[in-house]
Formats: sequence, structure tokens, C-alpha cells
Amino acid sequence: MEKAVEIVYTEGIMDQALDAFGLSREGLKLLGDFENYVYEATKDGKAYILRLTHSSHRSPEEVESELDWVNHLIDNGVEVQAPLPSLDERYVVPVQAEDDTVFSVSLFEKAEGHHPRYSDPDEWNSRLFREWGRKTGEIHRATQTYVRPEHLPSRPHWDEDELKDHARDYINEGEEWMLDRLNALFDHLHSLPRDSSSYGLLHTDIHPGNFFVDGAKLRVFDFDDCSYNWYVHDLAIPLYYSVAWGLPESYEGSRDRFAADFFRAFWDGYYQEFKLDPVWLKEIPYLLKLRDLTLYMVINKKVSPEELAKNERLTRTQTEARDRIYRDVPIASLDDEQLIGG
Repeated sequence: MEKAVEIVYTEGIMDQALDAFGLSREGLKLLGDFENYVYEATKDGKAYILRLTHSSHRSPEEVESELDWVNHLIDNGVEVQAPLPSLDERYVVPVQAEDDTVFSVSLFEKAEGHHPRYSDPDEWNSRLFREWGRKTGEIHRATQTYVRPEHLPSRPHWDEDELKDHARDYINEGEEWMLDRLNALFDHLHSLPRDSSSYGLLHTDIHPGNFFVDGAKLRVFDFDDCSYNWYVHDLAIPLYYSVAWGLPESYEGSRDRFAADFFRAFWDGYYQEFKLDPVWLKEIPYLLKLRDLTLYMVINKKVSPEELAKNERLTRTQTEARDRIYRDVPIASLDDEQLIGG
């Protein structure tokens, strides 16, 4: 979390957040503080997820817009982590900080299960990848009927992002060449059509850190980054993080081979629910490259140089992304024609 947010995040804000939903500090556990403060909290012996979002990241109205869409998915039969109302029946409770900025407080069901275990071949396998794809397709099918209420702001489009608007601020000295890579990707993506069969409101970040598995069930959560994008984006992101985080030893370091096996299973599940034109698979390499650039910049935005130097995992992630950006290659290569044919 940025230092400016840490400074205004006081005990009093947490007290107001807990009171709004009838929660106590007993058993409160911090789960994450990268873009939001996220806690596990208990009430009457049941676990919930409490999230505090600073206005530098999202306004209260933007959070309301996110939760309205999530409720639409649930109303259309998609099993995702449901938002819950406060004691006075609000899904988003704004709490003002001393500097007049605002924390938007939301409460969610806690999904049953656990994050998928990469090291367990009985779990990290084609069955999971197929269900992951099917769940993504289910979300895409449901989002096509979503109509935003007029009183809520639109969620952003993929290119309406502070990170991209101020990219130079998040690129290290001597690496300004990255801006050329970024501009080339934007030029290409801006040339693509945006129609209802290929473009809509998406989760945009369905990686293994944002869902739990429970037997055969898979429940997606953390819709904080939902925005308008091409549907194929939600196929590229699972591929990116699967080869980055979950490459099995049996593939002997071959990301391309694993990417092909992963994506065949994922696409099989996805296509059962949503018939995206396979021609869009040709855009996956561009979106994989954009994820490298985005990840590189968000690490610089959220993590100080001192903290980054102490974090071996983040340092390695950023270094590997920088190398691929320099070479202008995606994290893995797919022969989309072979995948479609197979």
C-alpha cells in the first residue's frame, strides 16, 4: 500500500468499519494490503471478508458499481463471492479519513475451499483448468445482459487507468524504452473492434489468487479490477499466471508446452458456456505482453525501492517481466490454429 494511504489509515477507521457491519476485532486477520486492506472477520462463528478501499484507488460510487455487477452475476446463476449489506442496509459504507479522503467499506461471504495447490497434480490438472475456463465463460455469458443503473458511474474501460495515464512515473530511469513498447501495444489494441460479441464488463484478473477450489467447485472473488475489456483478456490472464506461478516439474521448464496443455483444457470448458469467435485467440500474445508491462509498473507504484529490495519473489517477477519486455516476447507462445484444430 502507498505510504500516503498508510498514514491516514487509523484505528478509528477500522472501528467504524467493524461497527458498520456488526463485527468485532476478535479473530480479525489481515489477508492483504496491496491495493485494498482485506481482512477475515468473524460474526456468530462464521467467517467473512472485510474490504476497505481508499478513494485514491476507487471512489465509493465506483465500488457500488462493482458490487451492482457482482449481484447481477449472482442473480443470473453465477456462483461468486456475494457482497453483504451493512446493518443499515448499504453495500458500501464510506468512512472519512482525517485528510478528507474516504475509505469504502464492504463485506463479502468467505468462499469455501482454498487456493489451488500447484504442487498437487491431483488438483492442479486439466480438470481444474477446464472448470476454470467454464466459470470464466459463465461470467461472460451472464455479463452480456447487464445494464448499469443510471445513478451509478460506469466501470472504466481497459485504457482508462491511472497506471497507464502516468506510465512514465512508474518506469525506472534508463528504461524509458518501455514506453515505446507500451505505445505500440496501445496502438494495436485501439485498432480492434468493440462489439457485444467480443467486448464487455469483465473480472479482468481471474488468476489462482482470486478463486478458491472446493472439490469440483470453483468460486471466483475479488472483482475490484472489473472493467470493460475484450473477452479474450479473461483468457490471457489465467494463461499468464498459470505459466508464471504453476509450471509443473514434469514440463522441465517448458512454459510453451504447459501453456498449450493448459489452454486446450481451459478453452474446452470456456467454449461450453460462451462461444467466443476463435479468431480472437490471435490477440493473446499482445495481452500477455501488456500484462508484463502492467505488472512491472504496478510493482513500482505499490512497492518502495527499499521494500522491493527485500522481497526476492517480487524482484524476480519484475526482473523477468523487464527481460521479456525488452525482447518483445510474451511469457509463453501458443499456436492458436493448432489449439483450435485440436
